[in-house]
Amino acid sequence: MLFQKCSAMFRILSIAVIALFLGCSCPAAAQNAEAATSTPAPVVSVEPIAAPPVDVAGSITPVQKQLTLQVLIEQGGPILWVIIGLGFLALVLAFYLLATVSPRREAPVKLLRRVSNLVRSGDISGALMLCENRDELAARVIGAGLRMADQERFIIQEAMEGEGARGATELWQRISYLNNVGVVAPLLGLLGTVWGMIGAFNTIAFDNAQVKGIVVAYYVSMAMITTAGGLIVAIPALLVYYFLRGRVVRVVAHVETQAAEFVELLTRNRPR
Repeated sequence: MLFQKCSAMFRILSIAVIALFLGCSCPAAAQNAEAATSTPAPVVSVEPIAAPPVDVAGSITPVQKQLTLQVLIEQGGPILWVIIGLGFLALVLAFYLLATVSPRREAPVKLLRRVSNLVRSGDISGALMLCENRDELAARVIGAGLRMADQERFIIQEAMEGEGARGATELWQRISYLNNVGVVAPLLGLLGTVWGMIGAFNTIAFDNAQVKGIVVAYYVSMAMITTAGGLIVAIPALLVYYFLRGRVVRVVAHVETQAAEFVELLTRNRPR
C-alpha cells in the first residue's frame, strides 16, 4: 500500500514538472516567432549602371562601310599588281587576236581571185609577185606552190603542205599566249592566297599586340582578293582562247581547201 501511494505521488509530481516546463517555454517560443516575423528584411540598395557616354558629334569613324576598288587594290598587295598587269596584257592580246585571226584575214577573197586569174592567164611570175611579202597564210601557201610551178604535182603539193604546216603552227603559237595567261593567273592568285595565310598564321603565333585580329583579317583579305583577281583574269582569257581556237581550225581548213583547188589549177595552167 505504501509503495502504491508513493508511485502515485511520483506520477503527479512528474506531470506537474512537465506542465510547468511547457508553460515556461511556450511564451519564449511565441516571442521568438513574433520577433522573427516582425524583423524587417534588409534592404539592398542597387545603384543604376551609368550608360556609356554617347558621342553626339559622331567622332567615332567606322572602319569601312563598303569595299571599293581602291580598297581592294590596296589590300591585294604586290601580287595583285602583277595579276592586274597580266590582265592588261591579256586584254590587249585578246583584241589583237580577235582582229587578226579570222578566215577573212588569213585567206582574203580578193587575193585568191586575182592569183587565180593570173594563173589561168599563164602569168605565173605576176601571181608570185602578188603573193610575195604578204603575211596572210593563204598567200604564203600559194606562193610556195608558185615557186615550184615547173616541178611535178607532188612536189608542188609537198611545198604547199610544208608552208601550210608552218603557218598553222605560227597561228597556234600566237593564240597560245592567252592560254598561258589563263594558266598563270590562277597560280598567281594561289600564291597570293598562300602568302596571305602565312602572314595570318604568323601573326597568330608570334604577335601579342591587341590589334592581332585586325592584322589577321588583313592577311586573310589579301589572300581572298588575290584569288579572286587571278580567277577574274583567267576565266575571260580562257574563254577568248577557246573561241580563237575554233577560228584557227576554220582558218586552217579553209586554206587547205583553197590550196587543194590551187594545185589543180596550177597543174592545168602551168607553162609546158
